[in-house]
Amino acid sequence: MRDTNRTSPTIDEDRYEGAITEVIAACDSDLHSALRALLIANEVLEAEVAILRRQQQHMLRTPKRNAKAA
Repeated sequence: MRDTNRTSPTIDEDRYEGAITEVIAACDSDLHSALRALLIANEVLEAEVAILRRQQQHMLRTPKRNAKAA
């Protein structure tokens, strides 16, 4: 929830407001569609994060191979 006592929005608030406006406009001002699109986008990003975490864990568990001198 926003703090209405502040006089000017922060940079993040400006960025979020712009992003929200863009999503709603892209969904022909249908808020249900805009929320659905954002939820789907969030799920995609969460899946990508999960993949990156698995890759990182694999890299941390895999011993480094020493390169042989030529």
